[in-house]
Amino acid sequence: MRSNFISHGNRHERGQTMILVAVSIVSLLAMAALAIDVVTLYVARTEIQGAADAAALAGAKAIADSGLTSLPSTDGHFAATQTLAQSMATSAVAAVLASPNNQVAGVALAATPAFNFTANVNGAINNPRVTVALTRTGLPTFFAHIWGRTAVTVNASATAEAYNPSNMANNTPISPKGVKPWLVANADPYSPNAPPNNGFVDVTSGNVESGAIGEEFWLTADCTAGRSRCSFPPPTNPPGVVTGGPRTVQYLPAEVSANAANVCNPGCASGTDYQNSIQCADMNPYQCGSGNGTNAQWDTIDRINPNGTFFSKQDTRDAVECLIHATGTGPGNGQDTISLGTWPNGPMQISPSGSASLISTSSSIVTIPVIDVTNPIPASGAVTVIAFLQAFVEQINANNNIQVRVMNVAGCSSAPNASATITGGNNSSPIPVRLITPP
Repeated sequence: MRSNFISHGNRHERGQTMILVAVSIVSLLAMAALAIDVVTLYVARTEIQGAADAAALAGAKAIADSGLTSLPSTDGHFAATQTLAQSMATSAVAAVLASPNNQVAGVALAATPAFNFTANVNGAINNPRVTVALTRTGLPTFFAHIWGRTAVTVNASATAEAYNPSNMANNTPISPKGVKPWLVANADPYSPNAPPNNGFVDVTSGNVESGAIGEEFWLTADCTAGRSRCSFPPPTNPPGVVTGGPRTVQYLPAEVSANAANVCNPGCASGTDYQNSIQCADMNPYQCGSGNGTNAQWDTIDRINPNGTFFSKQDTRDAVECLIHATGTGPGNGQDTISLGTWPNGPMQISPSGSASLISTSSSIVTIPVIDVTNPIPASGAVTVIAFLQAFVEQINANNNIQVRVMNVAGCSSAPNASATITGGNNSSPIPVRLITPP
């Protein structure tokens, strides 16, 4: 009887495990479907924010490349350049969003960027902003089908700015890296004014001189030929414009310190610190003013004399040729080229060597510090950096003179505000481009 009772009980319990397994499977499938939905949304949210960030940054860089941030409101090209900046930024945003790398759930999005071209108290635009807002609809879901919802939407927005402290008193100073060791005199060879009012920027206000963008001239070292080092320029002969012959501006070689963080082209031969500072992205920062450590001191110790007969002359030539990918001195030796094109109605045109196609950037674009020469240059010690040029290096000639074209000017105020210095820019531009909205 006991055996029959037990057997009868087991018959009542038969099939319960199957029911529990079936319920568990349904629950597990529901959890898996929910997990897929959540992961899909998280991935799409990450992708759309990344696309918005990239597009906004590209738009801000395009605005900086247009030259708008360098222009005072009195410049004759101001209005046309603002139109150009918006056109370039719109094209840059569209190109970034069309890239397969910026698709959201496999779909390329489009957006019409919004611009903020608010002028400062001087009428110039020193921190234009671009905002990109994106929406991705129709994201497929699985678990949401239970509630009759078959698709969801994700949104993202990003705002970026190109900050140039020029043309504004009491600005926030900048501290770019990748600066070339040529302390260029604040002396515009095209200026109609007599010294000391012939600078690229006004020493007091930091305002950029009208007409500076697009200028082409030569850089030559203010050093005595045949000597092992640069001579101290007397107060009656500060570095400045060389009169007669091609338009030329003098510079002093900077005292360069080594930095293990420098980013160098592996195709360039390693040389002196001075040579490496030219051909590499020198990670030693410069900043507005005189507090630059050894970097903004002109060289009075090492044999850095680009006009002399010592090894540094070859260092300068080798470094510039490697920087611009030239096989020799003069034009047409493999380096990229630049022309004004139809600027300010169209961007400056950069072409790779031997090609008629156009590119948006080049290793020939460099950042160069501009120093104050209204007062005598000290025999040793730091000079005062009052601006940075973004310039395109076109060639170096047999006399070691360097031909450049100005693309942007970032000026410094003599009385900066109390805000923290903005570390930005890179090897090719002194103008920081940054996101100003959280990712």
